[in-house]
Amino acid sequence: MKISIDKIVVSKDNPRQSFGEEGLRRLGESIKEHGQLQPVIVRPRASGYELVVGERRLRACALIGLSEIEADVKNVDDVTAMELRLVENILREDLTDAEKGDGVLALWANYDKYETIKDVANAIHKPCQTVEGWVRQSRKLSPKVREYGVSHILENEHVHQLVKYPHSIQDRLAAVIIRKKISASVPGPLRPFVKMYDADPEADLDELANKALGIETITLSKSELPPRVLENIEEKKQLAKVQKIRNKRGKSITKDQIRQNLEKKADFKFVKATVSHGKAGLLPPLKMEVKPTILPNPDNPDYTLCKCALCPLFAIHCKGRCWT
Repeated sequence: MKISIDKIVVSKDNPRQSFGEEGLRRLGESIKEHGQLQPVIVRPRASGYELVVGERRLRACALIGLSEIEADVKNVDDVTAMELRLVENILREDLTDAEKGDGVLALWANYDKYETIKDVANAIHKPCQTVEGWVRQSRKLSPKVREYGVSHILENEHVHQLVKYPHSIQDRLAAVIIRKKISASVPGPLRPFVKMYDADPEADLDELANKALGIETITLSKSELPPRVLENIEEKKQLAKVQKIRNKRGKSITKDQIRQNLEKKADFKFVKATVSHGKAGLLPPLKMEVKPTILPNPDNPDYTLCKCALCPLFAIHCKGRCWT
């Protein structure tokens, strides 16, 4: 049956907590073009329905503006609803192991039906060792590495190798793995990199990564380098200098410095204006005593004839040449 999207309430117990907008939009367009291949599952509530399974499909339909969605209405209790959510998300390949572990822990902690993690594993028909691995990642991954996994910057094998370390070490190793593009394929450079780190935690991580990748570092004198390589080095040095200049913060300037610069450019000095108040609270015209300081002029013009002589901005524009 079709149900209005506005009548469906989303539960906070869904193991999946991240939804990429672009992926949702593609799913919504597919549903709009080909129809909804699988209905969502809801259960009745006093004011409508609560979503049990299919939050991604629901979000996708809402994102493209659909008002209704195909749904199956089932009367299930809280434990069964949580099991259905967990099983559906576990079957999805794009859910990380840490997110699956979140769901397992929520199921185990919230319902007395499950005494151990093994009971949860049996309920969702997964090997206990696999489920314990999910739980371990849920509890021990650093927030940064978890985010790398959710955004698929790191693969599950990367995360599996990092989870045994403290958070600070996880973040350091993850940064090198991403920067050096260390593949998680088996066999590949990831496991040798981790083993070399375990053997010597104080070693330079970039050097360990290069060894794992089979990159050999050699030292050459400038005379042995080809001309093109030398040109590239010089270009990089110049770019680095430019970038350093751009990043350098300018010094703050004071009012006195501004005044001094104006005096130098305009060939005059600021003087204080004398203002006197008359009787009855009337303000007489402003009386200013301006004494221009003019640089020596070979023509030696008579500046007393200049109409700008009483202007406080004397000589900024006309330089005293507009006399009549």
